Parts: sequence; structure tokens; C-alpha cells
Amino acid sequence: MKIAITGHTSGIGKAIFEGIGHEIIGFSRDNGHNINDIFHRMKIVDTVADCDVFINNAHDRFSQVNMLNELYQNWQYSKGKLIINIGTDAVPQTAWQVVHRMYPVEKAAVHSAVEILQQDIEGRRVKITNLALGHVETEFNRDYKGPKLTFKTVIDTINWIIDQEQEIKSLVLSAKADWK
Repeated sequence: MKIAITGHTSGIGKAIFEGIGHEIIGFSRDNGHNINDIFHRMKIVDTVADCDVFINNAHDRFSQVNMLNELYQNWQYSKGKLIINIGTDAVPQTAWQVVHRMYPVEKAAVHSAVEILQQDIEGRRVKITNLALGHVETEFNRDYKGPKLTFKTVIDTINWIIDQEQEIKSLVLSAKADWK
């Protein structure tokens, strides 16, 4: 199993890159791959041609949607391939999200793009999953006082999605609240 991931040098992406347990290649600004740049995105698409799974994690305004679309154009008829888009179910409550109010809008655009591409059933062979995460134990969520997902939970969930024969179209994962 060969996996590729964008945004692998910090936060959720770094945890996935370091803990997924499969052969993995990472793309980020740190190694010269800026998803805001169409030429960088196309280089990523070419480089991941032999990968089985692509984790579309890097968030940079609406460029995550562009990355999804360009990869989909190359993989749509490829049986056995899987695209996992890291989205959000976290409402804008953290200090970071208050400053960056467009974050939930941009992640919603990714979710909508996934739903539209999933409707393209005429010959589509690639599986596409939208994994919407609640608050995760990252630097961005350090001030959030509610329950947070652990990196282990996120990685275990991604491995579970990979292991499924059927397409998991969308999965919302939130940390367990203290119900007592």
C-alpha cells in the first residue's frame, strides 16, 4: 500500500505521515510543493500516479478543492484507488478559527466538491471519502476547552477507511463529550 499526503509537516498531516504505518510520501511547502500553485499541483498529480491512496489534507484557502479536482481528473477511472479528503466538523469556536472565519467555508467547499464528484457514477472507479473531523489535539486547537480527538483516533479511522471494500462516502468524527 502506497500513500501520499499533502500538508505532512505539521498538525494532523504530520501525525498521519509519521504514524499511518504504510509506505508514504509527503507534499508540503517545506519540500517545494505549494498547492496554491497549479504547476505544483500538477507535479503532485504526476508523482502520485503509482500511489493507492491520496490524503488531501493541506488547507490553503480553496486550493484543497483544486487539488481534489485535478487528482480526480487523473484517477477517476482507476480501480483500487482512494482519495481521502480531510474536512472539518469543528465549528468556529477556537481563537484561530475566529480570526480565520473562512476556514469552515473553505472546508465546506471541499465537502461539496466530494459530494458532486461522487455523483459522477458513469464509469467512475476511484473511491472518494470525506472525513470531517471535530476538534483535534493540534496547536490550532490549544485554546479550545471541549473534547478533542487524538491523533491515534484519526490515524486508526483512516486505516479503517482504507481497509473497507466499499466506498465510505462521508464520515464525521467527533471527540466523545463527557455525558455525565
